[in-house]
Amino acid sequence: MNNNLICFDTESAQGWLGGRYREELLEISIMNGGGETVFYHRFKPATLRKWAPSVHHITPEMVKAEKPVKEYRSELQNIIDNSNYIVGFSLIDDIKALEQAGLKNLHQKPQIELRHLYWYCIGRHQDIPFYSGPGLSKCAEQIGVSVDSETVHSATGDTKVTLNLFFELMHLFLISEGIIDESSEFDFTKLPADKTREYIKLALQRITEAKYDYDKACAAGYIHIINEGDGVMFTPSLNSEFNGENLVMSIRVAARRKAIYELETMFERRRSKAMRKVFFLNENDLKKISQYSNEYDGNEQLYQKLTGLRRAGLN
Repeated sequence: MNNNLICFDTESAQGWLGGRYREELLEISIMNGGGETVFYHRFKPATLRKWAPSVHHITPEMVKAEKPVKEYRSELQNIIDNSNYIVGFSLIDDIKALEQAGLKNLHQKPQIELRHLYWYCIGRHQDIPFYSGPGLSKCAEQIGVSVDSETVHSATGDTKVTLNLFFELMHLFLISEGIIDESSEFDFTKLPADKTREYIKLALQRITEAKYDYDKACAAGYIHIINEGDGVMFTPSLNSEFNGENLVMSIRVAARRKAIYELETMFERRRSKAMRKVFFLNENDLKKISQYSNEYDGNEQLYQKLTGLRRAGLN
C-alpha cells in the first residue's frame, strides 16, 4: 500500500474577527497507507491573530514566522489528487478546514470515516447510536491501539492513531466477514492493490447497508392524534403509549417524519391559520387517519424540512 490511501488530521485556529466567527488551518499531518508522513506543516492564519490554544496547544507565537497555507496549496492539492482513498476520524471537520483553505476535489474521493467503521464493527453491537460515539482516543484504546498522551490533539499524533485505528478496524471487519481467521497473522499494509480496493469497497457497502437498516428502525414509531382546543395535532413518538387525557387515537407507521408530512398535506385545507400545527378535522377525516400507513424510503430529513417549510407557509 502506498500514497494511494491518505490519512490526515488538521488543527485549526478559531476566533472572532470583525464580527464574524472564523476558523483557519493551523496544522496538518498527512500519512500514506504505509505509515509514512508525506506532508506535515504548521501555518500562520491569514487573518486571525488571537485564538484559544487549549485543545491543540498551538499558540500565535508558535506560528508567527510560518507561511500561510496558500503557499503550500499546490503541494497539498497534488497529494489529494493522486490519492484513491481518504481515511480520517470526524472527516467532516478536517475536510471543511481544507476546503476553507482552498483545497478541492476532496468529496470526489471515497472516504473511510472511522466513526462509521467503528460503529459498524463495534458500536452497533453495544447499542451506540450511529450519530454519536466515543472520540478518537477512546475508540483506539478500546481495541488496543496505542495512544500517546503527549501527542493527543496534535495533527501528527492524531493522524498516527487514526491510521492504526483504521488498520485494526479493517482487521476486525475482515474477521467478521469470514475473510480472515481471528488467529491468523494479518498486515493490511501488505495487501495487493486489488485486495485493498475490494475490502474497502466491501466495508463501505456494509456500512451503507447497516446504516439504512438503522435509520429505518429509528424512523418507525407512532403518530398520536391529540386534542388541541377545537382541533387536533399530529405528534410523532417512538412509543405506543401516550400520557395524557387528550389522546384521540394512535397509529403505527414505518416512517414518522414522512407520516407527519403526508398527514399535514392531506389535511392542508383544514389547517388553522393562527396555529399552524392544529387541524380542524371531522369524523370522516379521523377514519382516514385510522387507515393510514406508509413505507420507509430513506428521506426522513427531507420530510422534516418540508414539514417545517409548510408550517411556516413557505411551501
